[in-house]
Amino acid sequence: MKQFALSFIFIFFIQCSNTNTPRYSTTPMEVETLIGEEGETVILGSLNRANLNTEEFLFWFQLEYDRLEIPTAWTEAHFPLAENLKFKLFLGTWCGDTQRELGGIFKILDALGVQESQLEMYALSELKDSPLGYEKEYDILNIPTLIFFENGKELNRIVEFPVESLLEDFSKILKKEPYKDAYADF
Repeated sequence: MKQFALSFIFIFFIQCSNTNTPRYSTTPMEVETLIGEEGETVILGSLNRANLNTEEFLFWFQLEYDRLEIPTAWTEAHFPLAENLKFKLFLGTWCGDTQRELGGIFKILDALGVQESQLEMYALSELKDSPLGYEKEYDILNIPTLIFFENGKELNRIVEFPVESLLEDFSKILKKEPYKDAYADF
């Protein structure tokens, strides 16, 4: 009975923290933008979640966010594994791969209770560069790229698309199981 009560409290805590606690700023950062090859707005450099929650990007971001279903048991098993991690996310607001994967990535980060302070985001141009050149420091060739860090050291990364599925790839990385991103052997 005690085990059941603890499980219930844990699930209740996760559910409440996922829906009632804002983990991200609601104010978009001041960002550098330009107009892309197809007339779309391209953000360059550092940004925050609120930049993606603007009308221009929300249609593709929210669609993919809502599409991913995360089982409660998955969240319960993985929630503690992300507690002390940091993440760096490189993306392109113009990029079809980013538009396809980013909503799901954030749905998982939200389920894991990741706070804004645990996540740095950088938007790249269509040439895959940015004003401060962080993409060179982290060897970013394809986007989106989500890098997982523990104690300042890179654990692993998901590059452009998941190898199996976002949930399975996150699971392997969080559990420190063998995992190679889609471009690891290139």
